[in-house]
Amino acid sequence: MVTASAPGKVILFGEHAVVYGEPAIAAAINRRIYVSVEKRSDDEISVTSGHALKGGYPYVTAAVELTFEFLGRCCGLDVKVDSEFPPASGLGSSAAVSVATILATASLLGGDVGKKDLARLGHQVERRVQGAASITDSSVTTFGGVLFIKPGLEVVERIDSESLPLVVGYTGVGGSTKEQVEKVRVLRESYPDVVGPIIHTIGRLTLTAKKVLQEGGEIGGLMNINHGLLESLGVGTDLLSKYVYAARDAGAAGAKITGAGGGGCMVAYAPGRQDEVARALSDAGGLAMKVSVEGQGVRVERK
Repeated sequence: MVTASAPGKVILFGEHAVVYGEPAIAAAINRRIYVSVEKRSDDEISVTSGHALKGGYPYVTAAVELTFEFLGRCCGLDVKVDSEFPPASGLGSSAAVSVATILATASLLGGDVGKKDLARLGHQVERRVQGAASITDSSVTTFGGVLFIKPGLEVVERIDSESLPLVVGYTGVGGSTKEQVEKVRVLRESYPDVVGPIIHTIGRLTLTAKKVLQEGGEIGGLMNINHGLLESLGVGTDLLSKYVYAARDAGAAGAKITGAGGGGCMVAYAPGRQDEVARALSDAGGLAMKVSVEGQGVRVERK
């Protein structure tokens, strides 16, 4: 049996704008998904998980299939998935489980898959299942750390900034990335002269945040601006706003939606105030997770 794990992620800046070619900054977090694979005597692929999903496990099966295609060999597998964070919460579970499954399966079969191929194959899994996906999630969960990502050019640049004290607040409501992306697309097509500049402003804000992070500055104010821009695109919810303002009231320097919105999670930047912010989010009814940046991406777990 081989076990591989991959971290979840938060998007610090640039969600939705990244769909239109603007840059994004995302960080791997120290909550991981673990995938264990073991050969079986027949040709079946059996998947079990601590989190039962209505639609089954399409990312796992697609990841296994793509790994078989990449290596040119196959076998029956028992696959077990365990997660330290909720699925469909906007924390990159689909990319993490895809990349961890690819690495575990390849390692079991004696195949050598480098990090660039892991990220590429993980992106292909998401595209196969979802129909479309950016390289953001698969890149972050593969490489770890804080990444600056420029789509189109396929630029992935590591930012040396791994001491960010963050708190994630989960609403308990699953958000559909596809639905929220479509909502923004319709809004942009209806009001291109208004929404286009908002998208571009998010991109400019992300570039500013990159410079601030590289210089060791404070990103809280920029996160607050980014949140306002996301709300103007209609992807906020009452619960997300409630948690964002609860975090700020508890001393967070900045707080915003992370991911597509419509549910899922928010993230707060809370230097010196992680405990207070986590407590405020819990009091507001959210699932609060104190997290830090995970410098290591996908890996094989040693016994």
